[in-house]
Formats: sequence, structure tokens, C-alpha cells
Amino acid sequence: MQLSIFKKILTALMPVLLVLGGCTDEVGDAEINVIQGNFAKAASAEVAEGMLKDAMYLLHDAREHKYQYQFNLHIDNYAGYLTVANSLQGRLPSTYFINPGFESGPLANMLWVARAVVPVINSADSLKIPELGAIASIMFNFSASEMVDVYGPMPYFAYKRLQTDPPVEYDKVSVVYKEILKELKTAQQALKDLRTSLTEEQKARLKRMDKIGKGDVDNWIRFANSLRLRMAMRMVKVEPALARAEAEAAYAAGILEEDYHANIELDMAGGRHPLYVISLTWDDSRLNASFENILKRVNSPLLEVWFSPAKTGLRNIKGEITIPDTATNVYVGIRSGAGVHPKENRRDTYLMFSAVNPNYFGVRNISLFKVSEALFLCAEAKLRGWNVGTKTDRTYYENAIKRSLRDEGISSNSYLGYKEVVEVPYHDLWNPANNYRENLLQLGVRWDGSFTQEQKLEQIITQKYIANFPQSLEAWSEYRRTGYPRLIPVTYDAGDNSIPAGDHIRRMTFQTTGPVSLEDVVMSAMPALKEEDSSGFMDDVQGARLWWDVKGKGNFE
Repeated sequence: MQLSIFKKILTALMPVLLVLGGCTDEVGDAEINVIQGNFAKAASAEVAEGMLKDAMYLLHDAREHKYQYQFNLHIDNYAGYLTVANSLQGRLPSTYFINPGFESGPLANMLWVARAVVPVINSADSLKIPELGAIASIMFNFSASEMVDVYGPMPYFAYKRLQTDPPVEYDKVSVVYKEILKELKTAQQALKDLRTSLTEEQKARLKRMDKIGKGDVDNWIRFANSLRLRMAMRMVKVEPALARAEAEAAYAAGILEEDYHANIELDMAGGRHPLYVISLTWDDSRLNASFENILKRVNSPLLEVWFSPAKTGLRNIKGEITIPDTATNVYVGIRSGAGVHPKENRRDTYLMFSAVNPNYFGVRNISLFKVSEALFLCAEAKLRGWNVGTKTDRTYYENAIKRSLRDEGISSNSYLGYKEVVEVPYHDLWNPANNYRENLLQLGVRWDGSFTQEQKLEQIITQKYIANFPQSLEAWSEYRRTGYPRLIPVTYDAGDNSIPAGDHIRRMTFQTTGPVSLEDVVMSAMPALKEEDSSGFMDDVQGARLWWDVKGKGNFE
């Protein structure tokens, strides 16, 4: 994007950005002692406990309107999971249209998390709460790991200082990655050293505040190490030796395992997942055509678990009935970039396509890291010849699928046997101009030892993609890293003209929420991006590639 255009957009939408970045109701200022400029500490152990508890609801934001800005309006679509179902006054994220008011969401959440957890990290020694300090560090670095995969370079160290004064310096993706890995290693080791010596007071505190790890430090240890494994795999194209070493070290330190551990998720205490309201009450989200097609082609039983059938009586753009009133269990998604209508047009439009299943999302926790993902990561590690236990790549792959289906109450016996895919092209039941049948998934579920490494990797990533729903950021990141699964391209690209035809968005452009100024972006963020970008654009554009997303390099080169 031209800088002048970038500046005009920011200026026009600055009120929206201020609303997103200036919210202060998550953590009360009176509860933080600010000393020595930007160095903040919690006022007491009780305050630290409350801050950390509140921050847990911000990692993947439990509030519907915040979750929508953090994931649903853009990243859910980029991953091919969900699509915005109405025109949003012409600001359609599914077309890659750049709306800073929407795209500041991930950054805003990172800032809120930092504001809540950094004082706890700083207070760990003085308040004698080392267990909370270690957990706070894991939370900060988890949030930072997601932000760096959204935008690229980020002010990691500035955020860790809660810096508010200019200038704000951005750090390269490679620097951020290596710092996060170091911090996660330190935090998990601190918890290991503490777990046999926790006082009754510390145990009680963990039980009261911990809405993610269930008050068990072992869950946090394995969460941190599983995140290390995820990040190590992300680096495989740029630093393969370091990626292997970090992955093997993370595995040896203890990751999530299929028979012993629950998924890492935010306990909603029987409450609804944000997607329930976003999709079913606000009518802002529907099944994406890519996800529909993938689930249908492998006969996944999860399609009807996660989604509702489309409404009967649907007519296409010509007025022809495409879903008769007598039809049952017709599932259809919206292709990204399709010309959806205003929300008021509730009949004969995309709003009649498949919403999420209310029975599933009506009582559902928010997942941060699933056990199945750790197993899929081990499957890929074994495929690459890395030392991550004694199981084979096939065993890890099949165990990952079994675990993902078991989490949803489904038997895996028949699913694991699917060898051939169902030949199902995508049909847009409203506008057939959006139909698509090229470059769709051709590999079934059943593991075939005669497959090439590339084919086995495609199977692993595709099944991980399915299992990880609705964790869209990880799905989008893995697509960028590997090219899998095979997603349907947008039918209309209204972005910054940097994405080649048939390709998908590689990153979100820099935003100026919080302490960051336009000058910081120009003087610090953009040079950090250019230094590691292999795309050739060398600018703050959607087609620029992050450090680990190497253009033209195969998965096994």
C-alpha cells in the first residue's frame, strides 16, 4: 500500500482505533503501582491474582464483540473456516479489504493482555508469587506468538516494558521467535522447580484464579512446551537445525499427551462460545466454502457437529429453488470474496447458508491448544526424522485423529479407513458464478506408507486443520507455512493488489493502536519487515511474507 493511502485510511478511521486501543476497563489503574517510568508492579498478591484471572479471558477474548475483532472478522476467513455473512456496509473482510478498525483487533488484545500480565511478571519476586510470575510469562508469550504471526515484526520488548512514550521500536520476527522460545523454556522450568514445594496458600491461589490450567502447574508446563513445539515447527524452512533442536527439547521437557491430558482451554463455566452469538444472534458468520468442501471430501462426521444445515426454500440469483422445502441436512458455505448482501435481506441470500450449530457452541469452552495438535506436530516431526519419542509418524497421525474425534464424542474407527475422497466440487447455491472445482483435496484419511513425504505432510496438515477448528490463526499460519490444506481462493480481491491471483493473504498490515505511531511504523516496523521478507514486495502489504513463510521453498528442501 502507498504510504499516503495508508495515512489517509488511518486518519479517517482514527476514532475506531481509539475505541479499540484505548479501552481500559479490563484492569483497573488503581490496582497497579507504576514506578520508575514504565516499570509497573501489582500492588499486592491479591491484586496480581485478580489481574491474571482477568487476563485469561483476554487471550482469546471471551466477549463476543472483542472476539469478533480479534478473530472472526478477518482471521476466521483467512483460514477458510468461516466467512462474514453480510456486507458490513461495504467493508467486507472476506475480500481482503483493509479496514484498520477491524484489523486492530489482534493488536488491541495483545496490549490488554500485556497490561494485565506484565505487572505480575515484575512483581513475582517482591510479592513472593513465583508461580504466578511464570504463568504470566507463558500468557504474555502465547499472546505475543499469535500477534507476531498476524502482522510480522512487533514491539515485543516495548510491550514487555509497557512502554507508552515514543518512539516504539519494532523487533524482527526472528528475534521475537527466539526470545519467546527462551522465555517459555525459562517459565516451564521455573514451574517444574516449584511444583513439589508449593505452599497451601499458593495451591489455593491457583485453584481460585486459574481458568485455563485448572490450578495444576503441570498443565502450564505442558502448555508452554507444546507451544515451543508449535513455534519450532514454524521455523523449519528458515532455521531447520534450530527448529529440530528446539522441537526435540520441547518434547523431552514434556508436552500434552493423548491419554493423560485435557485440552488447554478457557473455562467458560458452562457459558456460550462467542461464535454462538456472532453467528446465530448477530448473523455475522457462516461456514466457509473451503471448510465445507474439505469436510465433505473426507466424509468428516464433524460437519454436522459444528454446523447447522442451510435453510430450506433457498433460491439462487435467478429465482430458482436450490434447497427445496423437503430437503434435509444440506450444508453449504460461502466462498470468500462473494458479494454478500446487507443483513436486512434475510431470505434468498447467504444468510440462509450454514451457521454454527447452537447445540455445540451453546455450551463450549474456548480452546487455546488442543492435545490433538501436539500429536499432529509429533507426526510431522517424525516424518522429518526428528527424535520425539518412539511412536511412528503413522501412529502419531492416527492417535491425533482419534483424540480429536474423541473430544467431540465420535468414534474414529470408520473415519480412519477412508482412502478415497468424495468428488464434491463447491457449488454456490445463491450465485453459481462462484462455483469452484480446481485444486481441491485429493487425499483421503487412511495413512498410506507408499505416499511421498509431501503427500503424508498434506494428510497431516489437512487433518490437523480439521481438528483445530475453530482456532483459525493456527490454521492460517500452517497454510502459509506449508500450502495446506487446499483452500478455495477468494472470488474477488479488494485488498492492496499485492496478492497474486489464486494465492491467499500472507499477513495483516501494521496498525497504530496503543502507543504505536505512524512514524514508528515507517521508521521501525517496515524496515524490520523488509529485512526478512522473501516476497519481493518489500513494503507493508498483505502479500509480504513473514520470516518463516519463505517464498519458493519446498516443505522438504
